[in-house]
Amino acid sequence: MIVDLAHYDIRTLMERSYRLYAHLPALAFFDEKPFSYQQLQNNVREIATLLINLGVKEGDRVAILGDNSPNWVIAYLATTSLGMIAVPILPGFPDADIRHIIRHSEAIAAFISQKQRAKLEDLENAQLHTIISLEDWSIEEAHKQRTSLLARETQFVAVAAKEKPFPSHEVFDRYPAPEEGDLAVIIYTSGTTGNSKGVMLTHRNIVYDVVQSIERFPIHSDDRFLSILPLSHAYESTGGMLCPLAVGVSIYYLRGLPTPQKLLDAMSMVHPTGVLTVPLVVDKVFRKRIVPQIQSKRVINKLYQTAFFRKKLHQVAGKKLITSFGGQLRFFMFGGAALNPDTETFLRDSHISYSSGYGMTETSPIMTINPFGAVKMGSCGKSIPGITMRIHNPDPQTGIGEIIVQGDIVMQGYYKNDAATQETFLPDGWLKTGDLGYFDDEGYLFIKGRSKNVIVGPSGENIYPEIVEQEILQSPYIQEALVYDDKGKLTAKVYLDHDFIDQNVAREHLKAEDPAQRIEELLELVRQEVNARLPVFSRLITLIEHPEPFEKTPTNKIKRHLYLSGQNS
Repeated sequence: MIVDLAHYDIRTLMERSYRLYAHLPALAFFDEKPFSYQQLQNNVREIATLLINLGVKEGDRVAILGDNSPNWVIAYLATTSLGMIAVPILPGFPDADIRHIIRHSEAIAAFISQKQRAKLEDLENAQLHTIISLEDWSIEEAHKQRTSLLARETQFVAVAAKEKPFPSHEVFDRYPAPEEGDLAVIIYTSGTTGNSKGVMLTHRNIVYDVVQSIERFPIHSDDRFLSILPLSHAYESTGGMLCPLAVGVSIYYLRGLPTPQKLLDAMSMVHPTGVLTVPLVVDKVFRKRIVPQIQSKRVINKLYQTAFFRKKLHQVAGKKLITSFGGQLRFFMFGGAALNPDTETFLRDSHISYSSGYGMTETSPIMTINPFGAVKMGSCGKSIPGITMRIHNPDPQTGIGEIIVQGDIVMQGYYKNDAATQETFLPDGWLKTGDLGYFDDEGYLFIKGRSKNVIVGPSGENIYPEIVEQEILQSPYIQEALVYDDKGKLTAKVYLDHDFIDQNVAREHLKAEDPAQRIEELLELVRQEVNARLPVFSRLITLIEHPEPFEKTPTNKIKRHLYLSGQNS
């Protein structure tokens, strides 16, 4: 679908949707009736006018901290529609990091859910003077008692007040739309205290990304989305919020964290037609439910080794998957990580429509999308229209080099961090992604890994640990894997799925009786299976059990540096 805009800012984008889709359902929790786009417009104006009344001005920073909800969206749209700058904060950040982000961003107001409120108890030396509840819009002023918005007598507006001297739409309309080059959001990609990287994205950055992505994204006003990724991350706020809202899609939200049972319950109620997610969601279903069922029966497992019967078995399993996801799913859209090859084969065999993409917060975030109907396995697709991507200093043999990008989606830099900004850009203005990859003859991008993670093999070969990790994760016994070089020996630390092991390890016919020895035997079995699929120079010497889940980034990537100190990696 083509979205024509005279001005590339979030307010103009949304005003178009309010006009075209006024009576269509817009937002709701999965178990509630959605309110319409016209009601969304009214709510955004009410809360935007509240911000004005509280003294928040154009260019001021407003934090948003809470789980996904319709009110989170309203807070974001109200803030950005008036030229204020939204600072979405991932609820999963440690308390100290959240306080640091509020101080570093100089936020003067914050929308916060009750569950997150305690994280600001020790906030000092900050400019924050107003806290607004994401549940009921009640207000708490710094060091004063919380008051209901209904009790506030103001000259301008109160959300539920019976009489308003100036209706919210009149107050709202007095303020012009932001300029395209104005900052819309500052998104912190790392909450690490003292190492802040707040990505500055303008209205044009974000809206240009939305408009161009929609051209490759087959969604329309009849679609229903179930949102399961955090809105505070750029992937969901652009791809899972603004893109669907731009074309009249209705979006439904879970309450709290998306546990498997909660997700399935919501699917059965919403019957989504589209799901934007990370590959892990479908990968777990495939590896932990579908594969074990096939392998549990010797005859079926033998048939599974042939392409014809594999496709037939995948088609049967695929129909069950779609049914469990509500029965009306038209497509999956994956981002944040590469698809496991086995999972991608399953999706293709099952005729389940899917696509994958590539991006980073610094590019608003979407750079590439695999064209629906022309998805190329192992690739993350082609660049969206209007931007330029190329490979910097490609290897003459393989064509692999660092991916760099130019265009309207590229950030303005890191907030109050000139050194990090300069390191991220080449002298001629190209953004360095830090990812290694290559383009094929048809313009499809293939990513090999992070440049800083490459391991040099014994004969000078480049070993990409992410590719080896992907092979390890094809084993249903492994939940997480981290590959590194330990004094010249390629080693992997793995976090096991002991629940799955307890239920299924008997079929591996392990000989050891002692539980610890059985785990060692299982690890060796996995190592041999993985090595059989890898080139000789990138085969694993050792698998080591890691006793607990690895600490991860907001995009579910392992924080490698925490586990490789002292290693020769």
